[in-house]
Amino acid sequence: MNEGRQKHNWEIASCVMALIANCHRDSKKKAFKPEQFNPFAKGKTAQNAIPVTKENAEVFKKVFMKNFGKPKR
Repeated sequence: MNEGRQKHNWEIASCVMALIANCHRDSKKKAFKPEQFNPFAKGKTAQNAIPVTKENAEVFKKVFMKNFGKPKR
């Protein structure tokens, strides 16, 4: 059940990540697909996905949560 929930959450998150990446990409370059951001995706585009492990999850947390909750100046 937990793996199913993780897959569902990654499907949603990867769609959001692809949307944001496509908003900021060069219009002449190829569009991103959600499968490129989803570690559970199978197939050709999943080869570029970064597998989430405990080690890199901590790195992601440090990088992305670095300024979270701090007041803006």
